[in-house]
Amino acid sequence: MNVILKGKTKEIVKEMVEEGYANSQSEAVRLAIINFGEKHLNEVEMVNRKLDRLNKEIDEGKRKLLSPEEALGKYAKLLK
Repeated sequence: MNVILKGKTKEIVKEMVEEGYANSQSEAVRLAIINFGEKHLNEVEMVNRKLDRLNKEIDEGKRKLLSPEEALGKYAKLLK
């Protein structure tokens, strides 16, 4: 992936490298993404969003729920 930085974002990345927070511009971008994720997207929230999307797809008929027997196939006999 190639990213073209301009303006303030370019200045921030350059400053991160110059100040020694990162060894390269790529590393500075990775650190910024990680920081954003930790600050704004906690794991529970991401899991809940994914579950909401899956439930919506099920409701819309885009996904099918399997019974335990269907999911286990030939191993369903082990349920009993």
